[in-house]
Amino acid sequence: MLVIGHKGASSIAPENTLKAFQKAIELHADYVEFDSHLTKDGEIVIIHDADTFSLTGVHGLIRDKTLKEVKKLNAGEGERIPTLQELVAIAKGKIGLQLEIKSTGLLERMVKILRKENLIQNSIVSCFMFDELLKLKEIEPKLKIGFLLPAELVRSRIIKRKILKCEKEGFYAIHPHFNTVDKEIVDFAHTNGLKVNVWTVNDRNSMKKLIQMGVDGIITDDISLALKTISS
Repeated sequence: MLVIGHKGASSIAPENTLKAFQKAIELHADYVEFDSHLTKDGEIVIIHDADTFSLTGVHGLIRDKTLKEVKKLNAGEGERIPTLQELVAIAKGKIGLQLEIKSTGLLERMVKILRKENLIQNSIVSCFMFDELLKLKEIEPKLKIGFLLPAELVRSRIIKRKILKCEKEGFYAIHPHFNTVDKEIVDFAHTNGLKVNVWTVNDRNSMKKLIQMGVDGIITDDISLALKTISS
């Protein structure tokens, strides 16, 4: 079972920063999950929201800022908003990458970086936007693609329909909210050749239930808790 650090080791370091990703490596997570946006000058940076305010206290859209402007902002504890290339520099050969696409227009740039660094096989790319994932599949068929399902999607029949849609397109996984899955959904996904990586799980009891259901990966802020729960 994969342990995937949500925004890095975000329970002990500022989210989506190099410090959080380094902590995730030290804790021996299998992957780091992170959010990607494109700057005004075409650089992929790692931040959850399109607006920098909630993270840095400074208003402004990433797409309207240059990388130089983004780098002036404090992401917590003196950390700066990192680029995808900066994360690759510390993560390559040490931990897998799970990239969540948060904005359009960055697919070509992202694939170029992953190809150059020979990270296609060691990466999972997820997104709530199905059409973006279809575009990505055309650009780089070898990438593992996970379709993110919103927490509001709770009806089993509709989730199964999404699973069949992903299977048809040759996706790797579905990434549902942990509260929306049961063993029937997990088994249905597995029967159709899809992995199930759930987000975002931070309590032991929920982790135990998900392990019993047979999920393939747990996306969590608390990497240590997930590792202890899986091994117990």
